[in-house]
Amino acid sequence: MTRLVEPACPRGARKSTPVVTALVLGLGNPVLGDDAVGLHVAAEVERLQRENPVDGVTVLTSTRAGFELIDLLAGFTHAVIVDCLEVPDPTPGRVRRLDLNDVRGSARLVGVHDIGLAHAFEFARMLGVEMPGTVEILAVEGGNTRTLNEEMTQPVVAAVAPLARAVHARVGEWVRGSHPTAGAGEVAAH
Repeated sequence: MTRLVEPACPRGARKSTPVVTALVLGLGNPVLGDDAVGLHVAAEVERLQRENPVDGVTVLTSTRAGFELIDLLAGFTHAVIVDCLEVPDPTPGRVRRLDLNDVRGSARLVGVHDIGLAHAFEFARMLGVEMPGTVEILAVEGGNTRTLNEEMTQPVVAAVAPLARAVHARVGEWVRGSHPTAGAGEVAAH
C-alpha cells in the first residue's frame, strides 16, 4: 500500500493562503431610471479595472433576480453586489450596506416570484455549489424607479463614481489579503 505524505513545512515558511477571487456584480434595469445604478457602478468599476487592474476580480452586470444569481456568483470566494434600493421617503443617492438576510427594497435580491438571496445561497450550498463566503451588498437609494426612462436622477448619478472607487478599493483589499468584516448600515461613498 502506498501512502502519500505531505512534506513538512520548513520552520519560518508560510503555508499558502487560499486564492481570493472577487466578483463585482451590478444589478439593475437599464430602462427604469435609478434602477440602473448597479449597472452603471459596475461599468465604472470595469473602467477602473482597465486603469488600475486588480488580478482575481471579475465585473459582471445582470438584470436577473433571486435564484438566477446563483450561476453568476458560483465559484467566487468574495462578492460585492450593487443594486438600487426602493424605500419609503428615499434619499436618492444614499448608499446603504445590506446583509444577506435583509435585502428588503431590492427587487432583484428579493424576487417577487422567486426566493430571496439568502435562501438561494442556502439552496446552492445544499447542492454543493461553491458560493462566496464573503458577500457585501451595497444598495443605492433610488428616487425614480417606476418610470420608463434611461436617465437616472442627478443624486444617483453623483453616487456612481465614488461608489465605484470604493468598490474597486474594497476588492483590491480582499485580493491583497486584508478584508475586515463589515456589517449592515450606511456607507460613505464619497
